[in-house]
Amino acid sequence: MNKKSLTKRKIILYLIIGLVLIVLLPYRGIRFASNPDVREGDVIFHMSTSNQSPLIAIATGSPLTHCGVVVMISGKPYVLEASSTLKTTPLRDFIKRGRCGAYWVKRPKSGISRKIRYGHLLGRRYDLAFSFNNSNYYCSELVYDIYKYQLRTELCEPKPMTRYFTFGMEKVMKKRGMDPDGLVVAPSDLFFSDELRFI
Repeated sequence: MNKKSLTKRKIILYLIIGLVLIVLLPYRGIRFASNPDVREGDVIFHMSTSNQSPLIAIATGSPLTHCGVVVMISGKPYVLEASSTLKTTPLRDFIKRGRCGAYWVKRPKSGISRKIRYGHLLGRRYDLAFSFNNSNYYCSELVYDIYKYQLRTELCEPKPMTRYFTFGMEKVMKKRGMDPDGLVVAPSDLFFSDELRFI
């Protein structure tokens, strides 16, 4: 390999690293440790490896494509999440599932930790339509609802789906029964909530 092509590769590599850093700059507080000090009610975010994750990232302009709320079971941390179904996942497994093992944790600014009631929600299907008007949940809707109705805190204001960048996603949206004018909340909306802080 000659010096010229090596220099080009270095430039491209530096540009890619720079772009990644620029994208992640607003998302300070990134973590990689496998045993964070969390407590019930903390909200955890990561970059999902699911098939729909790239679409969510494009629509919201954010690398954060999945989230859940921490619950303690027998003194151990789990994440209550809407995945294929609504379930609890050991915290360590939730972290490992995220891209590169990167994640973010935020806590209510009040610092108050309250028990989350979720037994009646377990087993519900993932809401592919991203709708508030049914009994199923998608990840950020679950966190939003728990905070609004159990913790009496509205983390953000739901927005019409048309406020996100959904150009070219019409077929997917129609197939899933999504209402373009329906109100939704995205993981990034929760992440930037004035009601949460980094821990």
